[in-house]
Amino acid sequence: MLDVRRGLLVAVAIGALALAGCSSSPSASTGSTTSSARAAVAGCTRSAITAGAKGTPSVGPVKSVSGYGCSGSWAYADVVVGTTNSFEAVLVLQAVGSDWTVADRATACSDHLVPSAIYTKACTTS
Repeated sequence: MLDVRRGLLVAVAIGALALAGCSSSPSASTGSTTSSARAAVAGCTRSAITAGAKGTPSVGPVKSVSGYGCSGSWAYADVVVGTTNSFEAVLVLQAVGSDWTVADRATACSDHLVPSAIYTKACTTS
């Protein structure tokens, strides 16, 4: 019985530590400010987001990033794709270590993986 109680106390303590860093109202960041430790690792900067966006030819060659925002390990980028007959698009990116990689926007948005702080700009604009 003592082992069960000890195990329960350890589980409660671990849960409390995990929740200590959480906030009920996530904040979005734009520009070069980060909103969480994971985003800070990947770097919520125009150059880091641009590198991630240009590193994946999923929509075509990304010419530039005109806007972006980050929340936790997720980000969005407003991009211009192509040089001739260019068009604007929105990419959803996820932090992987110190890099950003383009995620499947449809899945990330429909499965509500994108934090609410950037969900509107990441998932409801085209």
